[in-house]
Parts: sequence; structure tokens; C-alpha cells
Amino acid sequence: MLERILVPLDGSEIAEAVLGQACRLLRLKDAEVLLFEAVPVPVQPGLEYAPLLADLKTEAERYVGALSKQLVGEGVRARGIVRVGGEAAGVLDVAKEEKATLIAMATHGRTGMSRFVFGSVAEKVLRASDVPVLLVRSYRAAAVGADRTPVQEIPFRKILFPVDGSETSLAILPQIRDFAKSVGAAVIVLGVVEPQSQGKTGHGEPLVRLATKALAEAGVPVDPVVRLGDPASEILDASKRHDVDLIAMSTHGRSGVSRWVFGSVTEKVLRGATVPLLVLRAKAPAK
Repeated sequence: MLERILVPLDGSEIAEAVLGQACRLLRLKDAEVLLFEAVPVPVQPGLEYAPLLADLKTEAERYVGALSKQLVGEGVRARGIVRVGGEAAGVLDVAKEEKATLIAMATHGRTGMSRFVFGSVAEKVLRASDVPVLLVRSYRAAAVGADRTPVQEIPFRKILFPVDGSETSLAILPQIRDFAKSVGAAVIVLGVVEPQSQGKTGHGEPLVRLATKALAEAGVPVDPVVRLGDPASEILDASKRHDVDLIAMSTHGRSGVSRWVFGSVTEKVLRGATVPLLVLRAKAPAK
């Protein structure tokens, strides 16, 4: 999963934060890092915009080129890519063309994922990406009005893997297995039984056992946990109680994140998480 990591940038230090936080992933043996920046065009471009567009493209190429050179100097296999066009569309196109295996993006703000995810480039990428998307916070959580504190490198020692009663929640299992083995992380498989489902035989627990067995057989340290309560609340509580470094989960529905995120479990987790999220859009079952 970490063979080819696509990192979208926009020229800001906030977007660059992912490079520092995920540097452990970038330095993995055989991993290639693709630094991408899109040069947006106006809705109704005129001839007078051509020189400015050329300058913007040159500046973007200089920017990603300098960052790539810096990473190469640090032992990372990195190269820069610049395209003219929309940011989200560009990310998705490059991911497909370059056969990226992971998209890593920094979130903006310090009040959770929502300020960058919803109504933004990241939301659009999450909706349509066929590969996992890693979302990291640009700054540590802080009180309103407090100075922003850059987040340090993420150790990725412990991963929380929420599993519900559907098989689509297991879609990200192969990626979690590969991720955990690559960085030497342990996994906590969390199954949550909602109060209205209590007493129903097999609600969620069989999938927890299945995921636990698959990870254990792959040599990944794993612990199963089953809780009774609201799924989103239990996921967020478990992430703090077990001091995890990453929450990894699949989205449901044929239309991507929207069917499972908005007004649902994933939306609440995205809004309330204080650790990075690894999200995979589960493909629709074949008819």
C-alpha cells in the first residue's frame, strides 16, 4: 500500500505538514513519493491570462522541484508533478495515471477534520478515490485563540480498526495489514454493538473475529475489543483510551463517502478525531 504515495500540495506550510508527520512512511524502503501541485485556471480565462498561467506553472514546478530535491537529499525517492486544472480532479487523475497506492493529505485548521474535509478538495478526493486516503492534522488541537503548534512526526505504533456488522467495513483490511507490517504497528479491532442490536446473535462479533484472525496470521500484533454504545462515540473514545496513532476505516455505499459520511458514523469521527484517519472507499458489490 505504501509503494507509491501521492502528496497533494498547494504551496502552503499547512499542506506541507504531511511531509513532516508522515516522514516515517516516506522513508520506507522502495516507497516512492509523488509531490503534486495543481495550477488552477479561471472559470472564463482570456488571452491575457496566458502569461500569468505560464508564470504560475513555472513557480509551481520550482516549488515541487525544490521540495523533491530536499527529500531526495534525505534519502527519499521523490519527484514532483505539476498540472494545470482543478485541484481535486488533478489529484484523482494523477493518482490513476501514476498508479498511486496511497494519497496523503494534511487537513487545515486545529478544530478537527471538518474545516478541511467538508466542502473542500479533500472531501472531493475522499468521495472518488479508489485508493486509501490518509488525512493528517496540520496542527495539534488547541483552545480557541491559542497559538498553533506544529504537529511532530507520527510514530504509527497503534492502529484502531473499527468494524461494523457489514462486510464492507472489512474492505480496508488488506491495507491495514500491509500498513501495520510496514511500520511495525499493532492493531486494535473494534466492534461496536448498538443498544438496539444488543442480544442479536452475531451482530458484528464474527467480523471482529475474522479481522483479528487475518491480522494475527499475517504476523500483526492484534487485540479484539467489542463495546456497547453509539458507534462514533465508541470509536472516538477508544482512540483516546487506547492511545492510538491512527484510525483506519472503510466507507460504505456506491457513491463514495457521501452515503456513509454525512449525518453518519464517519462524519462524526472525521469531525471529532484528534489523530490521523486512513479512509478507503469500499467498492460497490458486483451485480
